[in-house]
Amino acid sequence: MVFYNRNKPNIPQVDVVKLVDDIFVQANNEGASDVHFEPIREKMIVRFRIDGILRIVFEGDLSLYEFILARIKILAGLETTGQPRPQEGNIKFKFQEGDDDFIDMRVSVFPTSMGECIVVRVLERKKFFGDYAELGFSPEQVGILDNIVKKPYGLILVTGPNGSGKSTTLFTILNKLNTPEKNLVTLEDPVERKIEMVRQTNVDPNIGLTFADGLRYLLRQDPDIMMVGEIRDKETARISIQSAITGHLVLATIHTNNAAGAIVRLINMGIEPFLLSSALKLVTAQRLARMNCPSCKQEYNPPSELKTMLGAPEETRFYHSLGCDACNQRGAKGRQGIHEILTVNREIQELILKKPSDEQINDVAIKDGMINLRQAAMQKVYQGVISIEEALRLTEQ
Repeated sequence: MVFYNRNKPNIPQVDVVKLVDDIFVQANNEGASDVHFEPIREKMIVRFRIDGILRIVFEGDLSLYEFILARIKILAGLETTGQPRPQEGNIKFKFQEGDDDFIDMRVSVFPTSMGECIVVRVLERKKFFGDYAELGFSPEQVGILDNIVKKPYGLILVTGPNGSGKSTTLFTILNKLNTPEKNLVTLEDPVERKIEMVRQTNVDPNIGLTFADGLRYLLRQDPDIMMVGEIRDKETARISIQSAITGHLVLATIHTNNAAGAIVRLINMGIEPFLLSSALKLVTAQRLARMNCPSCKQEYNPPSELKTMLGAPEETRFYHSLGCDACNQRGAKGRQGIHEILTVNREIQELILKKPSDEQINDVAIKDGMINLRQAAMQKVYQGVISIEEALRLTEQ
């Protein structure tokens, strides 16, 4: 849709309140994770991020933008006057008349050379967190994960790039461990999805509540299970590991490319290898793969060099999606995780003491039966869940 008012170019011809509402409803209906509102030269655009990919869904006259910006700021409780500056807020959007349910949305406004840009994160409405298999873990990986998370203490790390589903994995684990007999506490930046009976706290450096400081306070709250949104520094890592050694189960995320890299990263932060080898029980690395659309999925023969590069057997049947109305011509519908799980057995513990490289850790872990990310992606290819091109995209080094 494009709206222009040729007679009075500075006054929009549309109901801005309805337009913003319609954009939010459409974002929810299409499963968008983020909505971008952007001024560019002589027009404004709105983009949805769906299954990890941004696409333009609306273009309008630039004169519309100041009204849209003001409307979203009002909904999010942000300042509408004064000099442009970074702002954050939240919107509870009632997306259907007569419906008591709301969409929770996090709003970020940021000044740029073209004007203020808005990014709205659409938070998941579902309170239910499914089984590990629904996240893409293989049956063998589910068995490993189930066994480790039932241990009374230790450190479990989830790693991967931004937007790879780390939080969803952590919350699924938390939800399975959530019983009246256990005290579960979290430190997050920010709290996005709420679980009943779990004490969830936003970190806020402005009031002295960093991850490290928050962990110290939480240890006085008699926790059984602690979740740390992200290990960013040595102090947070040190307290997390100390807590894991002294009888707590600690779940955390960390940014590395693979599972072995998390171990190297912690050692490089200055964590003593003997402490890490005692505390760490499991590291899982993950990516989110775009799944073939079931409505337009078809068999095809990919380039032979691609099959050779990924080690696919010649007799394998391959599938991809070309795009249809069901997937809005995207050629993919939905995403599923691919995972590698590194369990810290005695051999890995002894290796950690030697301050190894991630290649050395990987070699030992694979010898002990670990399925790495590329192998996990190829399993999805063989099952027809994703295309071979998607497997390559996710596992390129």
